[in-house]
Amino acid sequence: MMLDDIGGYVASNTALTLGTDLFLSLLPDEPGNVVGLFENSGVQPISTMGSVNLPRIDRPELQFIVRNTSYAAGRTLADTLWQLITSISNATINGTLYHRIEAVTSPYIIERDANQRSVLSCNFNVLKEL
Repeated sequence: MMLDDIGGYVASNTALTLGTDLFLSLLPDEPGNVVGLFENSGVQPISTMGSVNLPRIDRPELQFIVRNTSYAAGRTLADTLWQLITSISNATINGTLYHRIEAVTSPYIIERDANQRSVLSCNFNVLKEL
């Protein structure tokens, strides 16, 4: 699954730890400094020549949300994640070929939550083999 693939990739290439400060489809209330990875439906999959009735390339969307007690630290982490994830091109992760992951935007602040923690996000278009 995409979140398992990208979550493992992020954990392997940063100081984040799955289940501690990096979560898949979840942004828990604690810890205060945390990253959540989420998948969205994206757009229609692509059928290729030679494929029989089934699409070959999936085009989901990926989102990260960074929450941090410090705007500067949260912004730095969001920029690091943006660079790491957009560097994925023609890479096989856990047996799945990711043709490209492209950022839709640069990281941006969504809000300050009820505890005045900065909440930043970024969305990506993903092209991967089914």
